[in-house]
Amino acid sequence: MRKIINILTAVLVLSGFAACTDILETAPHHQISQGSMWTSESNVDMGVIGVYSSLKNPVDGQGMISEDVKTGHYGYEAFGMTGQAQGPMDQLFASGVTPGNGRFGFTLKLCFDGVHRANDAIAHIPAAPINDTKKGRLLAECKFLRAFFYSRLNELFGSNGVGVPLYTEPVDNPNCNKGQSSEAEVWTQIIQDLTDAINEPNLPNNYISKDGKGEGRVTKGAAYTLRGRAYLMSKEYDKAAADFAKVAECGYKLFPNYQALFKQANENCEEMIFSVQYVDTEVNYGIPLQKHYGAHQSGSKDSRGCWTTLQPTPAAVDLYEVIVDANTVKPFAWEDFLPGWNEVSAVHTKNRRVYFIRDKFVNGEPIHTTVTNVINTELNAVAADYRTYYLPEGNEARLKAAYNNRDPRLACCVVTPYTNFKGVNSNSSAAADYTFRWPVTARYYSDEVGAERNLNPSLPKEYLNSGCTSAQAQFKYMYRKFVGEGLEFNYRMYSPLDEPIFRYADVLLMWAEALVEQNKLSDAMAKVKQVRDRAGIPTMSSSFANQTTARNYVRDEHRREFLGEGKNFFDEMRWKTLKDTKYSQGTPKLIWGGTEAIGNPVYQWPGDFFYTWPVPRGEVEMNPNLAKTPGWTY
Repeated sequence: MRKIINILTAVLVLSGFAACTDILETAPHHQISQGSMWTSESNVDMGVIGVYSSLKNPVDGQGMISEDVKTGHYGYEAFGMTGQAQGPMDQLFASGVTPGNGRFGFTLKLCFDGVHRANDAIAHIPAAPINDTKKGRLLAECKFLRAFFYSRLNELFGSNGVGVPLYTEPVDNPNCNKGQSSEAEVWTQIIQDLTDAINEPNLPNNYISKDGKGEGRVTKGAAYTLRGRAYLMSKEYDKAAADFAKVAECGYKLFPNYQALFKQANENCEEMIFSVQYVDTEVNYGIPLQKHYGAHQSGSKDSRGCWTTLQPTPAAVDLYEVIVDANTVKPFAWEDFLPGWNEVSAVHTKNRRVYFIRDKFVNGEPIHTTVTNVINTELNAVAADYRTYYLPEGNEARLKAAYNNRDPRLACCVVTPYTNFKGVNSNSSAAADYTFRWPVTARYYSDEVGAERNLNPSLPKEYLNSGCTSAQAQFKYMYRKFVGEGLEFNYRMYSPLDEPIFRYADVLLMWAEALVEQNKLSDAMAKVKQVRDRAGIPTMSSSFANQTTARNYVRDEHRREFLGEGKNFFDEMRWKTLKDTKYSQGTPKLIWGGTEAIGNPVYQWPGDFFYTWPVPRGEVEMNPNLAKTPGWTY
């Protein structure tokens, strides 16, 4: 079945289940009556597709991406340390956040929607008129999906022993009144479902192919991956490591080219274990990732003007190490590249902007008076004693040097200052090349009068027009990973790129985690080395000198490898590091670490109870058997 997730808009059909509470209510576009849902093979196929559909759009974008739309898993990137959002996130990260915050209810409802759909399928497939081979495979797929949704629920709402309600059969409203099962009981159920899937002889090891057959479907490799993660969460590290080893036996391995890994042509390669599938051949079959990740001058065949409302954080960019030689890396430090950085920072962070201001001249000649004026405006915002750190003869060269000789994954993931990217012109009729500069005179496209090369035709051909974020006055990093180049995509709002939920690099790094916790440091280093070898960056034994050093290094490697993929938030929550990483940033940051941008939220740690999200207030009121989540004020 080709791209099974993409046909959901047309065929989202499920049995006529009754919702338990608000968190289980669904409103499918089409619905087959309960009496006929599972009585034909075609209806069974559509019913199972309906279970997969709950993987789509898990993040409520309201208050986060400047419009009220649901986003893909990439939206979770703004919740963690490695990403940030333009908006206030509906005060999710504020000290006064309460169980009434809508994001808690939205997330809980979405996950239980997936659980309920899976329960309905698991209950009815055994009696469906399909052959036993297919029956066994579909049951295994649905058990995996139920385990996935319960894993998300238990990680977010059930941690620290709290647990979540455990439903394994379809229920109607009067019977949907369970309290929480313990966290351990939920992990036991998750592991049992995944064990059943693994033991199903008709579930294939993988769907690695070039013809697209089976894309988006569950495999044994995916089941081993999720079960290994469940064992990791349960601190059964030996079992976790054993499952991760099984993933390799299922045929998965690293794709040789990190940058090409995230292109459409390689969506079903040997690294991609489980992904949410999309296409852009028709409207509504993709996700608005391009619009919210791309530079302002990025676009697609149908529209230009991306919003850049989600960005990488400067703290994440600074984690990418400097390559000293073939065997040595060192942590990145601005002072190594920009003399006086620490002195300037000690006075006020805003003065650091002096290092990031673009050049006034090209080949000794002014670019244009309009450019000179915006440069002088920014220089005047710097304390007089520190304006001399701007080098009129060429400020950009030393700044670009700070991003050279870095971990190559940085250039694959992020558009760094004064590097080039391919966007579009003002009507999306042609591709155009830009250089990411700051400050800019306005958000010009290459064919508009105000673009530099049109203001000054004598500029050399290698001098490209300036590209910027949607908020032109704000100098923030932009994603390169997942962003289409030029006219690569058909629709700005409907990116066709699949969202990887699990890929083999994740298996290797979780495997390394499990080995570190067993104090098998040399074995852990070997797993991390595979990931870094693919990227072309050395792995040093000093990074695994002791258990604490190794643990922190593996976590940083997660942050580097998966930037922009929506995974980091779940990692920070399970490591219980979010307080020290996300909240240490204070607010969304400009490239130099400044917080002068207008309208940004302020991150205020609510308390350690935040590591277990609360049962929404409305659910507690409707079901008295639900215990209030400890630490939260209801």
